[in-house]
Amino acid sequence: MTTADGRDTRWEQHRQDRRRELVSHALRAIRVHGARVGMDEIAARAGTSKTVIYRHFGDRAGLYDAVVESVHAYIHAGLTRTLQDSADGDLGHLIHDLADAYLALVERDPQIYRFVLERPVATADHPGDPAGSLPSLIGDHVGQAIAAHLTATGRDASCAGTWGHGIVGFVRAAADRWMAGDPRAPRGQVVAEIDALLAGALADARPPAPLGA
Repeated sequence: MTTADGRDTRWEQHRQDRRRELVSHALRAIRVHGARVGMDEIAARAGTSKTVIYRHFGDRAGLYDAVVESVHAYIHAGLTRTLQDSADGDLGHLIHDLADAYLALVERDPQIYRFVLERPVATADHPGDPAGSLPSLIGDHVGQAIAAHLTATGRDASCAGTWGHGIVGFVRAAADRWMAGDPRAPRGQVVAEIDALLAGALADARPPAPLGA
């Protein structure tokens, strides 16, 4: 059995640290220059060259994926805390808190949110859609919260996954439209509009009867 060479371990740690540092510089450049920031501007912000950035990420799509991963972790952590705090079993409160937290997070960093939405042309090395994974993760959490509520009130929870992912998809689509607006409506107004449609509907929502029943 062989052990990893200490130098290889240290180099891998250095590489990971350097990637995180470059992502941080990219986020700062996006905040200053906007979602259409160029690689030259990112490199200048990092005090390095585009060659160094390409060495660590391959191309712009690779850097984009790393930025999205960082943004996802931030949003996911914030929404997870919101769902944990909305544990009173009231689905209306959960929808309100989810919508308000999501819109607050994207409002705080609008240029970064726009950057995440504007995926570069796919390449052979980066063909996927990292933006698609976050709604799925949050949809699972919301579905679990809905399932707990339905179970606690003696109702069938088999529809919880559909409801959870549908709600998250709706909130995300509303947020995307809101962020694209110029001028943007106040966040509270958009949250109230989401509440009017979703929170009220969920208050009296009943799972469908099984097929053939």
